[in-house]
Amino acid sequence: MAEVASGTRPEPTDDGPARGPLVRIRTLLGVALSVGVGVWAYPRAVAAVELHSTASLFADYALCMVGPLGPELLRDNAGEFRRLVRRRIVAALPDERPFLRCAPAVRSLGGDEGAVAAHEATAWSFIEYGTRPEERSPGRFGTVSIDQLRVTTARLADLADLARPFSSGGYTRLVARSVNAKEATHPVQLPRPSLGSGLPVWRAPYRSTWQRGPSWFAAFGAGAHLSVHESADGGLTWAPTSARVSGAVEHAARCVGGDHAFEIGLDAAGETTVLTSYGLDATRTTVNVAAGERPVFAVVCDAATAVVGTKGANDDTIAMYRCGFRAECTELPLPRFGTDGPTPRFPVDIARVEGITVISVNMGDIVRVASTRDDGKRWTPLTVAFDRQDHPDFEAHVPVPRRLLVLGRRTFLYGGAARTAETYPVLVSEDQGATWRTPEL
Repeated sequence: MAEVASGTRPEPTDDGPARGPLVRIRTLLGVALSVGVGVWAYPRAVAAVELHSTASLFADYALCMVGPLGPELLRDNAGEFRRLVRRRIVAALPDERPFLRCAPAVRSLGGDEGAVAAHEATAWSFIEYGTRPEERSPGRFGTVSIDQLRVTTARLADLADLARPFSSGGYTRLVARSVNAKEATHPVQLPRPSLGSGLPVWRAPYRSTWQRGPSWFAAFGAGAHLSVHESADGGLTWAPTSARVSGAVEHAARCVGGDHAFEIGLDAAGETTVLTSYGLDATRTTVNVAAGERPVFAVVCDAATAVVGTKGANDDTIAMYRCGFRAECTELPLPRFGTDGPTPRFPVDIARVEGITVISVNMGDIVRVASTRDDGKRWTPLTVAFDRQDHPDFEAHVPVPRRLLVLGRRTFLYGGAARTAETYPVLVSEDQGATWRTPEL
């Protein structure tokens, strides 16, 4: 007590070891390194996972678009992939939405809203379908192009760069379909036309054919515009021949079907197009067809019926008329593009074979064909017979095969030429225009 009172301080007692810093520097460095590694590795690991799923989605999308070859082509050969996409568009029915099932994948693969909308569009809406601008106006169908369907490997390339080193070797080996992927049917290539020659490119209302021995003959036009041609190889190549050749008198300047013949003309006033039919007894029956101001572009027939095609005097609208032998003419309903789509417009051509009417419709580089067995009550769909883009070796100046010519039971689709030596594409059908194949010599 005395020591305390006198101000003398007691010596401190040793209660334990001296305390150091609460956090060591090396601990801070370790934590910082761990955080840094996490910040660096996490997005790369996430990118690696996303790369695998996106590569699978990419493959599934390509399968959906063009079928089994899609993943490889979209990855390595965009030009060929585009060609198959176009083939699907032009082959689809007008109201069909060929890529609707593929649309959900587009956003995940880097596509914008325009690309999504294009995948949801009808085939008729595509410029490549051959539609006219007024027919695909935005108020009705909207206007889209195959270029808007563009899905590239850019998203995969970006993910592959970000995913290193968790995913090495790029994205190409990862493009593989998923287990439940649904694939489109591979677009079938159209038959390749043969090269024909000798038939004129100019149009004449009359075209009449007959066979004598091994040769076929075809007469086009009438009067000073009569042109007669002979083929010794079944209709592929032709050569001009004399208008006095055997059979020409009976067939030229008229449409002949069996023992019946049909001739087109104008009435006495020159105001109405009329059709005259007669048989072996030469008794002639004349009936009205249409207003005389509408030019006639085709008169085709079989043994019982003639079909007359006319077009507008100042536009490209067409009308077709069915005229029975010695019977009145009635307007033949035209096929339509889709349920409520427009009817075909000129240039078209028609043929009559074994009671069936066939129509070919030229839509730019595409030729579509339809047929009816019941005089227009029902038509087959307008399906593609020829597409120049499917045969790029046919140069732009070569006429597409849009003319129809019947030789016996076969129907030819051909281009025609301005000069005898020039060639043009030719296809043949042996089932009244339902299918087309490459003609053989």
